Amino acid sequence: INIAYIEAATADVQMAVDAAAQAAGRAYIRTGDESAALSAAKESAARNPVSGQIIPFSADDLEFGSSRRDSLESPYVFSPLTNDALGNAVRVSSRSLQSADPPVLSPIFPTLGSGLAIRPLRTAVSTQGTLDVSLVLDRSGSMAYASDEDSNTFDMPAHAPAGWQFGDPVPPRARWLDTVAAVDAFLRVLDQTPQTERLSLSTYATETSTGTMLTDRYPEVIAGMHSISQSFTGGGTAIGQGMTEGLAAMTDPERSRPYAIRVMVLMTDGQHNTGHGPESAAWHLRKNGVTLFTVTFSDFAVQNRMRRVARSCGGEHFHATDAAQLQAAFEEIAHRFPSLLTE
Repeated sequence: INIAYIEAATADVQMAVDAAAQAAGRAYIRTGDESAALSAAKESAARNPVSGQIIPFSADDLEFGSSRRDSLESPYVFSPLTNDALGNAVRVSSRSLQSADPPVLSPIFPTLGSGLAIRPLRTAVSTQGTLDVSLVLDRSGSMAYASDEDSNTFDMPAHAPAGWQFGDPVPPRARWLDTVAAVDAFLRVLDQTPQTERLSLSTYATETSTGTMLTDRYPEVIAGMHSISQSFTGGGTAIGQGMTEGLAAMTDPERSRPYAIRVMVLMTDGQHNTGHGPESAAWHLRKNGVTLFTVTFSDFAVQNRMRRVARSCGGEHFHATDAAQLQAAFEEIAHRFPSLLTE
């Protein structure tokens, strides 16, 4: 009975360490704060007791580092940090369990006075893995208006110069320019990570297009957006078709990496009004293992629908009403990309 109990407790310790590593990894990637990662590991342990006992974790149980892989056939390899750089992985171990006095876990029955304790050393690594990211952005007519303007009128954008019309450079204070600034902040966050994310840029109005295929040269993404700024044509809001366009860019066989985690970031300031719906496109995203984050910009956007679509693909929804909130939403998404247990 003791042997069976020890084996079961050892397996439960591994599961508790796994959960603690995932919690610590999410906190670390989001904040870059090692103390926040430790707090998250302890909170996870409290939610996942083993035989009614909480597995202890201290700062010595957490290592921060970089975890990378170079191909589908190779495993992720964890390397501890040697400087103050921000890593993409946390390794958690049960060393404190080994040294706890008195012991946290003991056999059910006495063992001839030997004082036997259950002290398995278990480890787990949580990694924010290699990412292929598809940016899918709204460039419909309403994106030419400022964030606090009602675009459902027949008036031209308030900040447009005299004689302005669609096809001209986008007016000052346009939601599109706020989106350019938000994406630029998003890319700055990704540029600080130890792994290399590849990004594609797809946009949609009545029709869709992909201006930048998957690349790790981030200035190309911003250049593609500036090109749209110079001749802003507007149109309807084909959200579903934009998602389909972004999926095609992300799964392009010449550029996508089969071992990469697939993420789509979708932004809209309005309501779907042409082409196949976002729910239909979300089915294809799920089939291809894509996590979807949605951002709605302006109070005229269909928030609840975009929230449901994001959740159906394992992601989250964010809402912004001005440029500052939009930038904060994109930065937050960059910190919330999915992670996985790699050891």
